[in-house]
Amino acid sequence: MSDLAPLNPREPALPEEAPSQAPKIGDRLRQARERRGVTIAEASATLKIRVPILDAFEREDHSQLPPRIYALGQLRTYAAYLGLDPATVAAGWQGESAREDVPAPVGSQRGSSAMERFVSLRPSIIRSTRGVLALGGLGIAVLLISSFMVLQLLRFVLPPAITITYPVEAVSNLEPGTLSYELAGTADARASIVINTSAGARLTTQADQSGLWRLLVPLGTGRTEVVARAVKPGTGGESSTTEARVFVVALPDKVAPEITVTQPSVNLSIENADVPIALETTPNSEISIAATDTAGGLITATITSDASGVATGGIALPAGRWTLSFSITTADGVLGQATRTVDVSFSGVTVSVTGGSLSTWIRVWIDGQLDPTIGVSGKTIAPGARLVFTGEKRIEIRSGDYSALLIALNGRTISELGSGTGAETYAFLSTGQVQKSSRR
Repeated sequence: MSDLAPLNPREPALPEEAPSQAPKIGDRLRQARERRGVTIAEASATLKIRVPILDAFEREDHSQLPPRIYALGQLRTYAAYLGLDPATVAAGWQGESAREDVPAPVGSQRGSSAMERFVSLRPSIIRSTRGVLALGGLGIAVLLISSFMVLQLLRFVLPPAITITYPVEAVSNLEPGTLSYELAGTADARASIVINTSAGARLTTQADQSGLWRLLVPLGTGRTEVVARAVKPGTGGESSTTEARVFVVALPDKVAPEITVTQPSVNLSIENADVPIALETTPNSEISIAATDTAGGLITATITSDASGVATGGIALPAGRWTLSFSITTADGVLGQATRTVDVSFSGVTVSVTGGSLSTWIRVWIDGQLDPTIGVSGKTIAPGARLVFTGEKRIEIRSGDYSALLIALNGRTISELGSGTGAETYAFLSTGQVQKSSRR
């Protein structure tokens, strides 16, 4: 529907106006702010950007703006706050156009004396013009090269910028049971974003070519502080300031069960082994474990505490940085949580073997030699029992019933082994491959 009022039928129609041009960037910013119903002062207080700068953006007054490398970052932040696409606004933004002085037209002179003077002066005019053009071209070239070198030096020396654009509020109060929250912001193009939480989690992501980034942050019950910093690509320089947000997940009406995690320790680094689990909580409780990596992978497991509330075990995880979330849900729906971050790496080959629902027999060779802890007679693995074997290139396991075993190769679960026709041997290689073996 048109915004124009209908014409009065008793008045002559006005001539149709030419279609209006698309609003400039400054007009779009002002219109978006007015639709949001905030003043420039309110936006300045929220974004921590001075009022004169926001006002200059809307008026497109470049004389009041900081250097372009900083102005573009602040412009993206302002656009995201107003609900506009930061990349589109930044691409449409242009600096002041250089103005060329055009000499005022001069009336022509007539008469033979004027023509004669021009002819006599023509050689010197040509020589002077060529000299000015040559000097001007050289000066422009030097200025362009110098400007480029200064810009590259600034890009190398200046610390990267970082801003959290969502959530806008410094403190966010969330509903009970909220497990995670997505952060979004801006930084230098391709900068690494490092986020640490007060719960001990350390997460990383990367800004895209336009400087935008987003990341899902795990939360626990109560207060979680999140601190973000940027690392410049190539140089490793860190941002001179950090951005922080606080999330408060409301406690349920009833007190949640407490989980005290002793293993894995905070920011544990582990090589060629399962991640150890040791915690204390409500007796005879089932604890759910959700492990997520920075690429979005998810591995789940469960563990049960004994009559004293102690639970121990391990979880096989592939190489990478993992955040482990431990949770208990009571019969009346109350949730207790705890988190840990671990770095897992492998060199060679590591195989973990866990007994399933039935006992079964195994024999093991490590890099061609019988494992001395198992022996030539082999060993029976009871349900729930767990053994870990490490080698340089090859581990071979012979079993009477592979369907009764849970096997992980370098943290990756291996399934559908064995034909069910009797004892079989499989070789697990450092390359991640699994092959049939003729060993007996």
